[in-house]
Amino acid sequence: MIVIEQLEDLEGEYPAPVVAVGTFDGVHLGHREILGRVVRRAHREGGTAVVFTFARHPLEVVNPSKAPPLITPLPIKRDIMTALGIDLMIAAGFTPSVAATSPRDFVKHYLVDRLRARFVCVGYDFAFGKGRAGSPELLRALGEEYRFELDVVPAMTADGQVVSSTRIRGLLARGELREATRFLGRPYAILGQVERGAERGRRLGYPTANLSATADLIVPDGVYAGMVWLKQGLHKALINVGRAPTFGGEARRVEVHLLEAEAGELYGEMLTLFFLERLRDERRFDDPSLLRQQIDCDKRQADAIFGAFSQCSPEEWALLPEGPMLSYSRF
Repeated sequence: MIVIEQLEDLEGEYPAPVVAVGTFDGVHLGHREILGRVVRRAHREGGTAVVFTFARHPLEVVNPSKAPPLITPLPIKRDIMTALGIDLMIAAGFTPSVAATSPRDFVKHYLVDRLRARFVCVGYDFAFGKGRAGSPELLRALGEEYRFELDVVPAMTADGQVVSSTRIRGLLARGELREATRFLGRPYAILGQVERGAERGRRLGYPTANLSATADLIVPDGVYAGMVWLKQGLHKALINVGRAPTFGGEARRVEVHLLEAEAGELYGEMLTLFFLERLRDERRFDDPSLLRQQIDCDKRQADAIFGAFSQCSPEEWALLPEGPMLSYSRF
C-alpha cells in the first residue's frame, strides 16, 4: 500500500480511483463496510482502492478543547487499511488551510483535480469543508457535476445500537472492553516503544516491559488481560495501566508482563498491545508480597479469558510483515 502524508505529494495517475473519505478513527464495523465497498468496487473495475483520511483528528485544529483522543493511532490504522486491501492511503495533516477550504473546493481540488475519482464512498453522517458545511446530499450533487458516482453507507448497528467512534470511546473510557470490541470488530490496540523502568517487576518475579502512556490511551487505570504482538508472534500478557501506587506513585505508564514467553532484552522494541478484558482497578498494597499474591490471582482470572481465544490461529489475525492486521472479529 502507498501512503501519502502530504497533500502536496498527491500526484501521479492512479487507474480508476475508488475513494473512501472520512476520519475513520477506530476503523470500526461501520468504517469497514465503507472500506469493503471501495475495495470490492476497485477490484471489479481494475481500479485503485483509495482512502482519503487525516493523520490526527480534525478537531485538534478546528476546536482543540473538544478534540477527542484517537482510538486508532496512525501506524495501526495503516496496518488495518493494508490488510483490508486498500492500495493508496492519503493520511494528511489537517491544517488551518484545509479547515478553511469550502466543500466545493475540497471536492474539486482533492477528489477531482488530484485524484480524478470515479467513485466515492462515505458514511451517512459524513460532513466536510469549512464549518462542516458539506453533506452527503451536497456531495451527491457535486458528483453529478464532476461525474463521479457516490455511495452513502447507512448507519450500522450492533446489539441494537449505532456503531460510532464516540460510542466506542465512551465504552473504552469506562473499561468496557468486550462491548467496545463488538463495535470495533477487533480488540482495542495501542502501539508503544519499550523504555527502561525501575525493574521492580523483575524483583517481584514478574518482569515487565514498560511503555509511556500517551494522551491517546483511552482505557482507565487498571489491570487487563491482553495479547502482545512481539517479534512476529502473539503472546498472552497481563497489562497494567497506572501509576504504581504500591511504590509511591509516578507518571502514568503501561507495564506488560508476558505470561508464557521469555522475550529477552526488549528495550527499544515496538509492541502492539491488544486489550481483551479489564480484570480490576489498580490498587495500593501495603506490602509487595501482597501485590505478588494478587498478580497470581490476576493470572488465573486471565487464563479463563484467554480460553475464549484458544480457537484463533495467528492466521486469523492475518499477520502482516510490518505488524498484525487488526481485523479479528469472531468473539
